[in-house]
Amino acid sequence: RREYDLAVSDFLLWLSQKDRTKVKKAARAETLVKMGYLKRLIGELKLPLTLEWVDNFFRQSEEKLIVFAIHKKIIEKLHERYKKISVIVDGSVVGRKRHLAVQKFQEDPRTKLFIGNIKAAGVGLNLTAASTVAFLEIGWTPGECVQAEDRPHRIGKKTVVSIYYLIAKDTLEEWLMEHIQKKQKVSSKILDGGKIEGDLNIFDLLLQKLQKKG
Repeated sequence: RREYDLAVSDFLLWLSQKDRTKVKKAARAETLVKMGYLKRLIGELKLPLTLEWVDNFFRQSEEKLIVFAIHKKIIEKLHERYKKISVIVDGSVVGRKRHLAVQKFQEDPRTKLFIGNIKAAGVGLNLTAASTVAFLEIGWTPGECVQAEDRPHRIGKKTVVSIYYLIAKDTLEEWLMEHIQKKQKVSSKILDGGKIEGDLNIFDLLLQKLQKKG
């Protein structure tokens, strides 16, 4: 019974007594789950301020706006607040519905806000009706961010596109953004034929950060 109670209350300590080689893998898996939950929690906790940012944008501008997020709850809250002036493209919007949502944003002057899931709406869509993009949440990799940033960029467009990342200071999100930027620089260096130094694994770097904090 004592061993079972130890396994329940402190699983990693119990596992270390049984098989030390599995402890690191278990700790990494546990921290990866923690990272996912923290990332979602950050999006939810900063939502009042990100909604305020969107409110301020529309108070100060008549232009259209593209907003990217990840989690369904965040996307639904956005749509609920701006229902009359917005369209959504997430994983559940496919085929003709997806096409109609993009068309409405592009052509209807009353549809001011495009709300997209970074993965579902970050690739292949033409959203040139807007010249401002705001990320309420960010992906795990530079590629996800860059692809989403490119939606309003198309050949022939003459206006400057402004990109905003609404990042919570001193959180996992800020660390992630820093490492994404570093990885983007490394990728550019590789393309230019330069040499790279150090580990490129964003997950391992963030794991180290969280383990130090924990």
